[in-house]
Amino acid sequence: MACVAGIFLAAAAARAATVQVIEYYNASQDHYFMSSLAADIQALDSGQFQGWARTGRTFEAYPTATGNASPVCRFYIPPAQGDSHFYSASPAECQQTAAKFPTFIEESSAVMYVDLPDQATGACPAGDVPVYRVWDNRADSNHRYMIDRNLRAQMIAQGWIAEGYGPDQVIMCAPSTVAAASIPPSCVGTDPNVGVSNAPHGMYVWNPTSFPAYQSALASNVIGRDPSLCGASLVISWASVAPSNGLYDWSAVYAAAKPYTDAALMVNLLFSEATEGAVNNVTPAWVTQPVASGGAGAPTVACADQPVMPVYFNATYEAAWTAFIAAAIHEFSYTNSPLARSVGYMRFATAGGAEALPPPGYNDGGPCQALWTAAGYSYANWNAHEARIITAMGSQPTDKQIMASLPNVSGGPNVYDASNMAAAVAAAKHVGFSFENLGVSDVATAASMPAACNPQVTLVNLHWCQAYTNYAGQVPLAAQPITATYSTSQATMDIAKLLQYAVANHIQILELYPYEWTQANSPGSPNFVAAKQAEYQQALGAAAQVLGATNGR
Repeated sequence: MACVAGIFLAAAAARAATVQVIEYYNASQDHYFMSSLAADIQALDSGQFQGWARTGRTFEAYPTATGNASPVCRFYIPPAQGDSHFYSASPAECQQTAAKFPTFIEESSAVMYVDLPDQATGACPAGDVPVYRVWDNRADSNHRYMIDRNLRAQMIAQGWIAEGYGPDQVIMCAPSTVAAASIPPSCVGTDPNVGVSNAPHGMYVWNPTSFPAYQSALASNVIGRDPSLCGASLVISWASVAPSNGLYDWSAVYAAAKPYTDAALMVNLLFSEATEGAVNNVTPAWVTQPVASGGAGAPTVACADQPVMPVYFNATYEAAWTAFIAAAIHEFSYTNSPLARSVGYMRFATAGGAEALPPPGYNDGGPCQALWTAAGYSYANWNAHEARIITAMGSQPTDKQIMASLPNVSGGPNVYDASNMAAAVAAAKHVGFSFENLGVSDVATAASMPAACNPQVTLVNLHWCQAYTNYAGQVPLAAQPITATYSTSQATMDIAKLLQYAVANHIQILELYPYEWTQANSPGSPNFVAAKQAEYQQALGAAAQVLGATNGR
């Protein structure tokens, strides 16, 4: 994995060279395997042995005899007893294993070298980190090795048995200088590598419930298994949680969050107020129903061949939407609900989708534009509406980060104007920014050189660039790619270059489509290409070194 610049200690140069021990997981077997050998790593990463994927977890070892380091023996456990591997740094345990299990095949008496802990106390030599071993306690015997004590506790809770020395049951001791450097920041807490260190950060799967073909692969091979996945960004429609005026049913939020919170991951809640599709089933019916019928009476615009849309900037409509914003922020803040502790940030639409899409046809130069003009649309009115909604969401009491999508509408003096005005209002309330077209305009092709965007280029696809440049380090910045990277309908994107471009532009919350995660972890999933699996694993792992991971510090 790539390491973040500046992490290594000066003393590292004085230490002996180490190799990285890389962990893999096979979902069909529910088995773990680790190796520091280049031949093993190449065979697994290339797909020579089907079904294996990197977990993102590593520790360090010495490749040859070094100081007092002990050789690590490796046994192959035959299929009848497990079809897996067993490692020990204790020469005595290696001898006992060979004697007790004569069918085990000793593949190496020194596959690598690590230090041994004190067998009475479990203490490691100074400068080392503990390595833990757990056994699955099943007929198909499998062991897992890790330096993450919390992960060890999770495995024990699942029925695995800890094996090791001393009260903490330490089995080996890994050299720590490089091992610590390779551990990314945590998905939660502070991250010194991002612009706003105490704000949400990390990589999330975007709106997974909208991609049913990927659900099984996510559940089996990604959620709780790929440490670069910090959680999910869930799009929640207003209509799904507000069946009537002033009454709320949050069960849809809990249902969407459950696969992720069950795995102790975070969720971001992105609330949409109106459709970005062909039918507006996102705005609750009561909002636009007449007052005489029990509705709020907000006006709509109905263009030919377009969904019926609310007049966003109408005072009645704004009152209904801002009341919902207040209710949702209250529900998922502090300890007001069981889900609140798992919420990273909340984002509220200022127009279509869970973002800021202007109404369809508002600038078509024909009958639809005339209808919107008659309803009161103007560039100035639209920006005033954006400012009111952002101010409302940023004025609620909460312990959560609030985010807003930057608008992109025509009619201003330049492509940046609307986004810049919204950004200024948001930053004053410490509301973060987001946009959803990362990767367009060939900024992340395989031949590109990822760098910060040019805030002087007049390009509508970069409407966000000046705001992201001006407010970097003041508020957290988020983004979503325009499409999944396998698709070339909107842009051609290389996964590594896309993530590098995001980091170069101070983006600390990155919301990727389900495909990116399943391509890295789940052979057989939709659009999976075996030859690209290692590329995706390495790209996600490198980005996690900056943005955070579940196995982070």
